[in-house]
Amino acid sequence: MSAVVRPAGDGDIDTVAALLHERMNRRIAPERWRLILDYPWRPADMERGWLVEDRGQVVGFMATIYSDRDVGGATRRFCDLSSWYLLADYRGDGTGDVLLRSGMARPEVTYHTMTARRATGRKIRALGFSILDQSRSLYRPREMRRPFASITEPGAIRDRLAPPDRRTFDLHRGFDIHQAIIGDNGVWLVWQRKLKGEAVAYHEILHCSDPGFLSAHAAEIADTIVSRESGVLAVDSRWIRAGDDPGEVETIPLARWYRPAAGVQAGDVDHLFSEVILLDQKLP
Repeated sequence: MSAVVRPAGDGDIDTVAALLHERMNRRIAPERWRLILDYPWRPADMERGWLVEDRGQVVGFMATIYSDRDVGGATRRFCDLSSWYLLADYRGDGTGDVLLRSGMARPEVTYHTMTARRATGRKIRALGFSILDQSRSLYRPREMRRPFASITEPGAIRDRLAPPDRRTFDLHRGFDIHQAIIGDNGVWLVWQRKLKGEAVAYHEILHCSDPGFLSAHAAEIADTIVSRESGVLAVDSRWIRAGDDPGEVETIPLARWYRPAAGVQAGDVDHLFSEVILLDQKLP
């Protein structure tokens, strides 16, 4: 084998998108696959993922979806690892391990992955990752609802946001997400709504500007944003504080993993700026 691992660049976008469409998941169109290499918030100084090339042919890839986020008034860089794929002939000889390590080599970056298979979890644990979450809390709207006042018109939401959140709002225009400003303090919520299991509409929290408010008032938030009888509000367990109502705790089918850089806590990692949004996936 003469395979080499290298950063993906501008000229690799179409080739990698075709590989992932044809070999990894045909249900995702090449145009959608392109987004994990060419996404609106990519820092200009970062690669577009890492690929494996053998005599001019791309035979493997791993997406590195970077974002710069405000954490406690400081800008921190995050990276969502996604779409790790290698043609069968190149598996088992260490090439996949080189690809994996190449994509997570920056100590100043907080890495995370929300869709890693169990075998991948075992590999990244050895590279310093730990479980970010393996359960979530479910809240169903109550018969006697006590909803918060809410603002759902996009322009009105944007007007209420501070500059860092306004930038995040703008970068997520056009994606299949739902948003609202709720309560007297103007808490910003972002969620996705996807059917899972027995056609249950999961309103899965992607981001909340005040996680403490989310934890303390999850039942009222369910009353506010969950519209269907069969719907639930789903909140990852890291955002539910001890002593608050845990709702119905459900095990996540695939654990979420992370390796935080200095100054980043588990609660700082959310689901914005991720493959879940770019590929319009359900969170496991």
